[in-house]
Amino acid sequence: MNILFICHANICRSFMAEELLRPLLPDDTVFSRGLYADASYRVPAKVTDFLQKNGIAVPPHTSTQLTKEDLEKADVIFFMEQAHLDKISDRYAQYLDKMWLLNDYAFGREEDLEDPISLSGRAFEKSAERLKKAVTAAAEKLKAE
Repeated sequence: MNILFICHANICRSFMAEELLRPLLPDDTVFSRGLYADASYRVPAKVTDFLQKNGIAVPPHTSTQLTKEDLEKADVIFFMEQAHLDKISDRYAQYLDKMWLLNDYAFGREEDLEDPISLSGRAFEKSAERLKKAVTAAAEKLKAE
């Protein structure tokens, strides 16, 4: 299965989700993109620190812009925010059947996963932990399907 995570810039939420899911579903292809990504954007140290604390060896990462080909390739597409899902589903309605708000898929709650990029300390950790819980719950559902 090809699983795609999408967020704003592809340096925080979608990248963390990709790296958190990869060891949970090692036989699947997991990748991430951003709606407003730019190759000059760098992953913040707090993101790599969080992943390393969770036992993940963080690979080099380049912020990558979402393309139509990415949507075609993906079997499941997870968004962090309803606004992003709405934007892409309006433009690419043919892929709507494989698009999900991550929290909706994981928990049946239509809630955004806030962008923790501007948060620090405990606030960042709490936000990142919410993302981790959603990714873990989504992995369990994907395994069961």
